[in-house]
Amino acid sequence: MPRRGTSSRGGRGGKAAKRKRDASDAGNLDGIQKRRTDKRSMEEGREWQHQYYQGVSVSDLPGMDCGWCRLITPEVPFHSPFTCKGHVESMSGTEGPGSGGLRLCGPKNYMGIHKDGIFDAVFMIPYKHIEQVFILPNVSKTFSKEQAYEVIIVPTGATGSSSIKREYPQMISFTWPEKQADKELGGTVGEAADGEKDTYSTVLKQVLNDQLRAFDKEVIDLGEDPHAKLMVGEEVTLSPPLDARSKSDVDGRIHFLNEGILFTAEMQTMFLPFNSLENVMLIQARDGKGKTVGLSLVCSATEPFYKDEEEGGGKTMMKLRGIGYSLMDGLKEYMKAHDIQVMLCEQSFYDYKKDKPMTGFMPLMK
Repeated sequence: MPRRGTSSRGGRGGKAAKRKRDASDAGNLDGIQKRRTDKRSMEEGREWQHQYYQGVSVSDLPGMDCGWCRLITPEVPFHSPFTCKGHVESMSGTEGPGSGGLRLCGPKNYMGIHKDGIFDAVFMIPYKHIEQVFILPNVSKTFSKEQAYEVIIVPTGATGSSSIKREYPQMISFTWPEKQADKELGGTVGEAADGEKDTYSTVLKQVLNDQLRAFDKEVIDLGEDPHAKLMVGEEVTLSPPLDARSKSDVDGRIHFLNEGILFTAEMQTMFLPFNSLENVMLIQARDGKGKTVGLSLVCSATEPFYKDEEEGGGKTMMKLRGIGYSLMDGLKEYMKAHDIQVMLCEQSFYDYKKDKPMTGFMPLMK
């Protein structure tokens, strides 16, 4: 069974950086990815690339980008923090397990043009700043084996409601192939992989777990058997809170896992570990004739990374609607198993799919 990790602030000190643009907006994302040409834009570019330090000085992360290069991947499509092809490198660090970092190599010639790529956009993620890593099967009907999986890396500064309220750090997301290990994999582990026994996924998990186990964590593969009895991949709509960066509803999928609640969509990913949740509401939605037409989950979530900061002390209410009513009993058991208080409510709607309520919600009469 995957082991549950706890939120960590890594090197401590400082806040996750912010920027003025909203990465959830496609136009702004295109803007931040364009080549930096002047002093001001170069500062914005550096801030974007350094977001995963989460306010910690590089001097407090000794050896993160040093040691053995354990893995170099071929280029794969990224969804975040950039929307182009890039490759992943894993460094062992020099202070033992957990001291290394991931290097994401993204947009080419970002800070200028050079034949050796020294001005490409590069992101360093200390392993101590990683909360969880998930591998999800691609549910698209048109995917190929080159895009069989989505890998999601959750920074410690993006747990709870932080990912929908704050600009930085962004979730990391890229596609991953389903195939045997081959010569395109580099690094000490990649080059030593057995093409008959090892796959791209087993190599990736080995490299990441070697570092994550230092924090009592490991990669969560939703395609493995331990998740067969969990509620994974239910289609829902996220209605953002008032203080969210994006004000539009987002259609995606929700996964109720042993580590917390994961919501995934093309432009928004959210991970709610149990230490960000104290209570939830399960709302039975009824139409004008009293027929049950769906189930909504209202979460009151905190920001674990910012719990010691005044600005991160509040709770954020968010609603996920469109959950199948058949999951009601399972969700009650799930919340109870993880010490989350549940209030059962009901609400009438003119049109539930369009979120047009007829009444407010009220406690469900037993």
